[in-house]
Amino acid sequence: MKGSVIRDKRSGNWRISIYWESERYLIYSHPVTRDPFVTKNIALKHLAIIQGEIDQGIFQPKAWLPDSPLSTRIYATTWAENVDVSEKTKRDYKGVVKNYIIPFFGDKDIRNIRYNDICAFKKYCAKKLMAKGVYNKVGTLKTLLHDAWKNEDIPKVPPFPELQNTKPAIEYLTLDQQMIMIDAIPERHRPIFALGMEYGLRTQEVRAIQKDCIIGGSVLVIKRKFAENKLVETTKTGEKGIRYFELTEYAKEIIKSIEPNLSPFVFVRDDGKPYTNKNLNTIWHEAEQKTGITCKLQNAMRHSLGCQLLDQGENIDLIKDTLGHTNIKMTERYAQRKPVKVTDALEKRRANVIKFEKKK
Repeated sequence: MKGSVIRDKRSGNWRISIYWESERYLIYSHPVTRDPFVTKNIALKHLAIIQGEIDQGIFQPKAWLPDSPLSTRIYATTWAENVDVSEKTKRDYKGVVKNYIIPFFGDKDIRNIRYNDICAFKKYCAKKLMAKGVYNKVGTLKTLLHDAWKNEDIPKVPPFPELQNTKPAIEYLTLDQQMIMIDAIPERHRPIFALGMEYGLRTQEVRAIQKDCIIGGSVLVIKRKFAENKLVETTKTGEKGIRYFELTEYAKEIIKSIEPNLSPFVFVRDDGKPYTNKNLNTIWHEAEQKTGITCKLQNAMRHSLGCQLLDQGENIDLIKDTLGHTNIKMTERYAQRKPVKVTDALEKRRANVIKFEKKK
């Protein structure tokens, strides 16, 4: 590396001229504040910093140029626009970048974010948010820095302080309670709820089941989901989340009960279109009012299966695979149930097959 400082005759300020990896770079100002080098000593000081970065293997010329992509403001904004996630998650990321990361870090070089900076950011968020909000905002920053490291824009991801995200104990329904709720749902709409409960599916997954997902009348494949009412050819956890189930006798009865339709979707409304989350929640809330049983649909459909299987004594790894969890810690949450629900769950989930019959 060859470098020197040169005085600009027109402005009187100094600039750094540096040759690095066969290219010449002219640097006129501080990488963050953009203050010009008004004296030779200031220019020499920054040349020494550059030489140190080269020795450490972390020198990035673009960080020293105007509108540096490595300023947190620019880098985070670009990242949030292009990160490969669902539209909802992308909106959340953009909100965190705009309202928290940029106001706190500004144009700080993203390579210079250290543990103390992250601790200060955590305190900054804690002044405005509850623990869950702090967890999400700091978690977004961690994802940003991890992606920057994978892209080789920063040499390493700095350590993060421990974050507390105490989640409430899972509320769920016993099998008997599920069947009471199914009976309270209009017959036309029962199949989609019943199949979702049988396999612990997410609402966006059960809505997206198409006829090609039922193979030979004996296998169910979960390989699609709805995201923002847009059909996506993947599940929440990507290709690893594709799950195959043999149809239980109960599930076969559900499939047989469905009115024939011309749609590629298995479950459709009266107008032939697939259900929306709003449709399902409206139907569910009406059933809650009829029965007096209250439970979020996600808990009643997905979380209930995990808790019921645990109460039945099934191995936690089997439950993890059934629900398509990528991390065993997600499955372990089902062990944290409300005491009243534990009492209700002492009976076996299903001693005999319960036939799903369509009323004549």
